[in-house]
Amino acid sequence: MKKTKSSKILIVEDNQSMRKMLESMLIELGYHNYASTVNGLKAWERIQEGDIDVVLCDYLMPEMNGIELLRLIRQTRSFCDLPFIMITGADKRGDFMRSVQAEVDHYLIKPPNINQLEELVKKVIAHRQYPTEYDKAISNGKYFFLNTEYDKAKESFEAARKARADSALPYYYLGLVYQQLGDEKNAELHFQKSLAIEAQFVSALLALAEIYQANEDYVNLACYLQKITAILPETFDIHIGLARACTRTGDIDRAQRHLEDAQQLAKNNTDQIKEVLDGYIEAGLVDEADLLFGKKIQDDNIEKTIHFLNKLGLRSRKKKDFDKAKYFYMNCLKLDPQHKAVNYNLSSLLFLQKQYDAAESYLKKTLRLYPDFAKAHELMEAIQQKLPRLS
Repeated sequence: MKKTKSSKILIVEDNQSMRKMLESMLIELGYHNYASTVNGLKAWERIQEGDIDVVLCDYLMPEMNGIELLRLIRQTRSFCDLPFIMITGADKRGDFMRSVQAEVDHYLIKPPNINQLEELVKKVIAHRQYPTEYDKAISNGKYFFLNTEYDKAKESFEAARKARADSALPYYYLGLVYQQLGDEKNAELHFQKSLAIEAQFVSALLALAEIYQANEDYVNLACYLQKITAILPETFDIHIGLARACTRTGDIDRAQRHLEDAQQLAKNNTDQIKEVLDGYIEAGLVDEADLLFGKKIQDDNIEKTIHFLNKLGLRSRKKKDFDKAKYFYMNCLKLDPQHKAVNYNLSSLLFLQKQYDAAESYLKKTLRLYPDFAKAHELMEAIQQKLPRLS
């Protein structure tokens, strides 16, 4: 068994001054065996080397925050019991403190106090070396669960529940077991029970959101994602998911607010900006999508630009804003006059507007280039039925 002072401690902190302060404190306390990383993504790479005994992690960081790292650790067989101390400046937000306490071992409040740091590090190391019956049951349950031995996992989590009726964690893990066994009703019931104990337990909220997403229950999905955003207001994926759920329930104003939040969080991340663009298009917010596209990815390659403008055209047509749809299609054709899908979509639009001659003209060009285009032949037949026949 490792001596306390030889335990390998990983500091995860993006702020250089804070990182150096924590390093200095550990050295002063006699913990010379430490490593440091600047975000959760780098920390996860370091943890996988297998020699870390304690994680001392900031909450808010770029690329991967503390909660995202924690969830990854808890869901991985080799590291699911790794002691985790969360560093946060959220000393005035009790809800945040409760949100993940079922999976965080302890919290260290900024600015850190060396005496508190010493106490917490000693606690988590001793706790791992001398686990309670509850800890053993949870640890065994995780092991069985991650090895797909679900009946044994259920027995262990039930034992943990009996050992500590005030803990949300056994109910949460029982919910995961039932979910894997295909018993969705029992899974939902146990996730709800864990939330009755820890109302801000993010993992349980996310688990319920996953169930409602799979069932296309967008009302409940929006409800639970909203609870998560109240706890984790700076999580891009949650805002995007919530915007889509609101779109499906017809609450477009609320969808727009969350898309705007997601846009702010995306900054200049092209992949995330494109998700926001898709969200705007799905919600029918064509002007907002067009504006964002012009600001952020106008200089992207031609094929991607055409793909996006074509989607805007289709959405505008769906909203019966035919002039705007035509505007987007024409901009596509400036970039690629022979584009198969755009010429067809423009012909379809002109047909709806009863501009049969113009529709026929674009469609003829399409069929010259793509003679096997079946849908274009069908549309041409419909157009020619509308055109006046020559006597």
